[in-house]
Amino acid sequence: MSKFVVALAGVIAGFILAHVASNTAEGRKLFAQVMATWESFRAGFKDSYRA
Repeated sequence: MSKFVVALAGVIAGFILAHVASNTAEGRKLFAQVMATWESFRAGFKDSYRA
């Protein structure tokens, strides 16, 4: 149970840090780059699945 609580606290801390980072110009730029990479990967996977 203790490991679960620690893992949950880590996830919550990650969400809070991501929220704080997204409020800065550098954070928005980073998240935009991550999302562009993710969309590219997703589109390539979708295209290869349909081929």
